[in-house]
Amino acid sequence: MKISSRTKKSKKFYRLIAEKELYPMLQEMGNTVKNIDRFQKKRLLQSVVFFAVLMICGLFLSNWFYIGSLIGSVLFFKRKYKKISSKYSTWKFQRHLQFSKFTRLLIPYLKQSKGQVSLYAIFNKILQRLEDDQDRNSLYKLMSEMSSKPSDIQPFIDFANRSSGTDMSVLFMSTIFDFQQSTFDTTVIDELGKIASEELITSIDEIINFKLRRFVFFPTKIVMSSFVIVLGFAIAVLIANLSNMQF
Repeated sequence: MKISSRTKKSKKFYRLIAEKELYPMLQEMGNTVKNIDRFQKKRLLQSVVFFAVLMICGLFLSNWFYIGSLIGSVLFFKRKYKKISSKYSTWKFQRHLQFSKFTRLLIPYLKQSKGQVSLYAIFNKILQRLEDDQDRNSLYKLMSEMSSKPSDIQPFIDFANRSSGTDMSVLFMSTIFDFQQSTFDTTVIDELGKIASEELITSIDEIINFKLRRFVFFPTKIVMSSFVIVLGFAIAVLIANLSNMQF
């Protein structure tokens, strides 16, 4: 019982020191709470090891390492979160782009069917054309929920949130649900087609801007890399001189 209690306390501690958005981001990306706890434990352990190494350096080299150990370990810990945050932004963008592709596949089928073909049959055709496994699994889940809950809009909203999570995706899937339930008005599909086209153009612009930003910061990264080397050399010289000084 004591071991179980300690385990629960340690898990709570890992979550306590986690950033507010860390667990929601990683869970949205498909990670389990157990895996996130494991990541937090490894992240904390690496920071502690980093802290201990600098403390040992302080014993043999300079007292400045004592200050650096605290600051450095905190920065190291935060750097892991920034990596996850950057990865999440890229993942979120890719999800939105894939949903835009899904809408471009769906709209022609809807216009061609004119409400005479079931939405389940249309989704089944699209399922075979999707390239991403995550998208196929998500659409297959929607189709299963459509069979068990034919008059419920929630599976459509859940699909939108899994696929993109934007207001546009929720609006799109809600309209699709209304279309297959009652309206069968193809003018609604035409309007959705315009929205999907605008979203796709916006996504393409975001891709262009994302790639351009990489080139913009490339010279800066080279300069900063050189600056880090020079700064490290300067700090080493300063520490060596300070250790020889007597105050």
